[in-house]
Amino acid sequence: MKWFPQKGPQRCSVARIPEEDIAMGCRVRLARNLREHVFPDRATARQRAVVLSKVMRVIQKEDPAFSRLTLDDLPETERLLVYETRLISKELSERDSGAGIVMAQDASVSAMINEEDHLRIQGFAPHMDIEAAWRKADALDTTFDAYLQYAWTPRWGYLTACPSNLGTGMRVSVMFHLIGLRMTGDLEAAIRGLERMRLLVRGIYGEGSESSGQIFQISNMDTLGMDEAAILTRIRRICEELVRQERNARARAICNSPLAVEDTLARALCLLKNVLLLPSGEAMELLSALRFGVSVGLVTKLTVKKIDQLMLTIQPAHLQREVDKTLTPEQRDEFRAVLLKRQLSKATLRKIAQ
Repeated sequence: MKWFPQKGPQRCSVARIPEEDIAMGCRVRLARNLREHVFPDRATARQRAVVLSKVMRVIQKEDPAFSRLTLDDLPETERLLVYETRLISKELSERDSGAGIVMAQDASVSAMINEEDHLRIQGFAPHMDIEAAWRKADALDTTFDAYLQYAWTPRWGYLTACPSNLGTGMRVSVMFHLIGLRMTGDLEAAIRGLERMRLLVRGIYGEGSESSGQIFQISNMDTLGMDEAAILTRIRRICEELVRQERNARARAICNSPLAVEDTLARALCLLKNVLLLPSGEAMELLSALRFGVSVGLVTKLTVKKIDQLMLTIQPAHLQREVDKTLTPEQRDEFRAVLLKRQLSKATLRKIAQ
């Protein structure tokens, strides 16, 4: 379904949309398991505790500045807070015992302990700098490798709980804001094309999550039979093409249906400045529209970085941290509306130049 009616080509000028407004961030994740230890899902609480202790000792010795968190010690709200920041998965946040996370002070590299695998090492970087994310993950992997005996064979590479991670154990994920393709009705075709190239397309929180605000995670499906450099090169090439398609889609939406674009942005800003109750899903959709407006220069006195911060701040645990108390769902919707009204009070719209 198209958001806007598509007319014939028209001559119009649209400023080049920065790549960083489309590719929001990236992660490289390495799955590793310890030899002679049972996989977490089949291990007892005591067996998981042994693995957790081994990993924590390595980090304490090699880099005491790393934060070391045992999830058993975290209240439910704190677990949700770390999950919303995308540092841990839903599965790890729900682990009843023996789970933990270690992370650098700037959270640019971390490791989940006893999720599906004993270790899920993660390197993060802004926008589409997957090589930087890889270097961070690889450095922490090297640290662990010096002390821990990984489960590895010459034939299969790194052994993992799920066969789909065999080999390098590496997943490269890039987060994209694909509102332009959604507006022009080309999103479903683009997703089908990515899936035919054996890429996974998931929601903002990865496996099991749905898209929110037209934000998607794109990641490689194959980890066996390719080395790390080949995976990185392939993902970069595909992601660069996806950025090109999204950039063109945004330009087409503006050139073909300028009034509809202005109306969408006006409605989003009007609602964000005036509603009294705002569920998180609706808020994400409205902020997504404003993010598009900022990227193409139609929403002023606001930045893409600011909107990205708001998208995180309006999540349930982050909202409760803002007020330092537990809120009911209706209270969260009320406070979310108040917060966004205050943060977006100066934002304005400008008309599309004809």
